[in-house]
Amino acid sequence: MEKMIRLRRPRFEGISFRLTKKALLEAWLNIRRNGAFSLACIVVSGISLLIFGLFLLLDGSLNNLVNSFEERVGISAYLKSTVTPSEASWLQSRIITWPEVEVVKYVSSEEAMQTLKADLSGFEDVLATLPANPLPASLEIKPKNPSQTLSVVSQLRNLPQVDDVQYDLETVSKLISFANYFRLLGIVVSLLFVFSTWFLFSSSIRMTVYARKTEIEVMKLVGATNNYIRYPFVTEGIFYGLAGGIIACLVLIPMQSVLVASLSRLSFLAHIAPDQQFLLWVMVALLFLGSLLGAMAANTSIRRFLKE
Repeated sequence: MEKMIRLRRPRFEGISFRLTKKALLEAWLNIRRNGAFSLACIVVSGISLLIFGLFLLLDGSLNNLVNSFEERVGISAYLKSTVTPSEASWLQSRIITWPEVEVVKYVSSEEAMQTLKADLSGFEDVLATLPANPLPASLEIKPKNPSQTLSVVSQLRNLPQVDDVQYDLETVSKLISFANYFRLLGIVVSLLFVFSTWFLFSSSIRMTVYARKTEIEVMKLVGATNNYIRYPFVTEGIFYGLAGGIIACLVLIPMQSVLVASLSRLSFLAHIAPDQQFLLWVMVALLFLGSLLGAMAANTSIRRFLKE
């Protein structure tokens, strides 16, 4: 008789296919039992992960923009309107002899306007309303080393033919500062939504735990381990996070297409748009983060009840 009882006693250790199937079934029943609250968990987690995904896409575009400027750090020396092309050519030949300078290119006002029209493709009607070409001729200078930019700028400002000097290093510094503030804002907003999602996951699973309190106590009496009891609830949490991640990915795909189309309207920004490989990486990160968040919230909720 004792042997028969031992044979019929359930085996609670380990994670088998049978246990996994049981955990999935119980998790689905728990989700259906909670009804609207389960739906709210999935929707809120989807919104939270979507906001985080959008932040990653925009941050990736901003990084591409900063890297693009860093790769082509240059100086624009705008010439006075009284400077003739021959004087500009003489000035060009003089500047190229400076030891810090690698390339000097003369850009006439007409060439500058053509470049602007190409960069602002789609806005030709606006440019056509200008009474005259407002762009001055300039010398585009590339230093041999970005660290020598300020030295070249200082020399250019002492030339009487130069009206104004602008350099990309200053623009890059401003972009980096903006990127840092943007990341800080994105992290704060994302954390707020993550904590709200964590709270909903924990509350939903805690409701299920208390509803099955008697059943869990009986399982412990007959020898069920804490891991055996915990497994279905962790599966439930993973389902919440994974479902929210899938929703976020489905919404993120068309949003990425809109972002690429918007940036492509301006040719000088087309190259900073996130590509499909980056989008795939973001989607994998969202699915992993959602599943991890759900599993951790479930584990925290059931752990309090099991008093580990």
